[in-house]
Amino acid sequence: MSPFLSTATMPQWPVSTTSIGVVVARFQEDLAPWLPVARYSYVYDKGHIPQSNDTVNHDAFRSYVELPNIGREGHTHLYHIVNNWNSLEDYMVFSQADPFDLIGSIVNTTSKMVDVALRVKPGEVNPFDSSLFHDVDDWAKINWTDPKESIWITPSELSSLVFAPYTPAELWKFVLEEKHPPAIRAAHGGTFAVQRDTIKSHPREVYERALERFVEANVSNPEVGFMWERFWTPTFSYRYWLQEVEKP
Repeated sequence: MSPFLSTATMPQWPVSTTSIGVVVARFQEDLAPWLPVARYSYVYDKGHIPQSNDTVNHDAFRSYVELPNIGREGHTHLYHIVNNWNSLEDYMVFSQADPFDLIGSIVNTTSKMVDVALRVKPGEVNPFDSSLFHDVDDWAKINWTDPKESIWITPSELSSLVFAPYTPAELWKFVLEEKHPPAIRAAHGGTFAVQRDTIKSHPREVYERALERFVEANVSNPEVGFMWERFWTPTFSYRYWLQEVEKP
């Protein structure tokens, strides 16, 4: 047991541990905030941090797996979905390892993230802060320097961005094998709660095709990562398909 958490302070929820899954995309972030939910958590380490550099025991987690440092958190989440398809939990959290700069004013602990996940409804995706929802209709090549894109990409991310040889419309068609709607309601940040059955509204092959695009890009900061960040919610549920932009 880590010195940061005793058995007495471990949070308890009225469901079995096999009903909750927490997927954490880590680079070099501190693991201590994840200790309260360690028994539910799959940590994917893209910074290749040796145990000797961490105060938190990697064995505290349900699993601790090294992945190549490619594809941002989108690659991590897709990797988990594809490789754990038959054992996905009922209620799931997918998160960057330090999400609280985005969601902290609403949900400021990992335990509270699980609280939210246990209330998520079928066909719903909860990004923990509803202000992270934005409607987009960018289907042609995206001009990431446009000021309206600043909520999706920072100047430092833009400076190292590796562009994709396809548009969002072409990515959508390749992965979902159908025409895109006029607009979608997307959640900024790549951190969200969702039910397993909502994920499985599409077959595993859909997520395999999405993962294929990340693997073939094979870079740490690919444009496909920012495209797919927008596609999580409408891939999971038609409720995020729109006829027009309502909430820019």
